[in-house]
Amino acid sequence: MLLWTAVLLFVPCVGKTAWLYLQAWPNPVFEGDALTLQCQGWKNTPLSQVKFYRDGKFLHSSKKKQTLSMGAATVQSGGQYSCTGQVMYIPQIFTLTSETLMVQVQVPVSRPVLTLHHGPTDPAVGDMVQLLCEAQRGSPPVLYLFYLDEKIVGNHSAPCGGNASLLFPVKSEQDAGNYSCEAENGVSRERSEPKKLSLKGSQVLSTPTSSNWLVPWLPVSLLGMMVIAAALLVYLRPWRKAGPLPSQIPPPAPGGEQCPLYANVHHQKEKDEGVVYSVVHRTSKRSEARPAEFAAERKFYHLCRGEMPAAQ
Repeated sequence: MLLWTAVLLFVPCVGKTAWLYLQAWPNPVFEGDALTLQCQGWKNTPLSQVKFYRDGKFLHSSKKKQTLSMGAATVQSGGQYSCTGQVMYIPQIFTLTSETLMVQVQVPVSRPVLTLHHGPTDPAVGDMVQLLCEAQRGSPPVLYLFYLDEKIVGNHSAPCGGNASLLFPVKSEQDAGNYSCEAENGVSRERSEPKKLSLKGSQVLSTPTSSNWLVPWLPVSLLGMMVIAAALLVYLRPWRKAGPLPSQIPPPAPGGEQCPLYANVHHQKEKDEGVVYSVVHRTSKRSEARPAEFAAERKFYHLCRGEMPAAQ
């Protein structure tokens, strides 16, 4: 009689839920794993009439078996699980209920899809661009990372799964390039296909650099050099035909008169006086074109020698 009273007093003090607890393994559970539930009594107390529930709905019952095989785990395998069982203390039988156990099946993220949203035409500086990244599958939370040519430009967390977006204004041509996004949930990580963003009038917006400025202007520079060379040839050709440049004409003599200097000079020696004279032959086309001027030059030549010019 005293033993029965001690048992009756002990059960209410422990509580009905403390007598049973539910386990699930493996832990954590990944998609495709063999999921098993076990309802176990306090200090391995034998149980009977074990029943399993998910989200308050009956799943399975067994008279003596305390485990339940759920097969390959899927997304639908997740939920709130609990179990009940009967514990017998002679002469009474107690029906106990375990606390709920949250089972979440870890699902790898699928490859995300990146979508670019802007106007009907390519955006220009000042326009807004939205990047939308979405993974169709994957256990939450999901972290999304946005890339521009392998450089992270933003991130967003989706606690309950779903998609994420990044909105930004176009500031310069540096915002153009190949965009991609990455989804990661602690189970797996996947990267989207890159999408190219082109800007309207990118040639005008580009800032000259050592690489993109020299190449387009190189043909223009060569053409300019050719034009300058042709102009110099045209300018210098008349001087070659006309003879010596004006700067080569010697300055006048101090007396105001000076005998002209000519090319093609040779020396001749007089027999009787032993004096050496220079005989000048002038070969210029100007004398042919201007006979009067040529005659004046011959007269001036004889005067310089101290001779009287012959009568014309």
